[in-house]
Amino acid sequence: MKTTTETDPAPEGAKTEARGLVLYAVIRASSKYAYQGREGGRVVAMEVEELEHEGSEYPFRLENGNRYRREDLTFYVREEKTGRLVKLR
Repeated sequence: MKTTTETDPAPEGAKTEARGLVLYAVIRASSKYAYQGREGGRVVAMEVEELEHEGSEYPFRLENGNRYRREDLTFYVREEKTGRLVKLR
């Protein structure tokens, strides 16, 4: 996942503001932590509450209070208008 800074030019066609975007994650089935991302046997998307500094082995803290590696998660953002989750590539 590539991140940008405010000084980087926006990609062509990108909106200049992203209001109300919230990052969510699903724990991948291949992760040894997959059981932590299930509720009643169903996969749940959890909000990413905190991102640790670069170099942290487990930088993503989800709303369940646990921290995960990038390779354990699949990321989504919620569309403001529809509330639908959209997968990030």
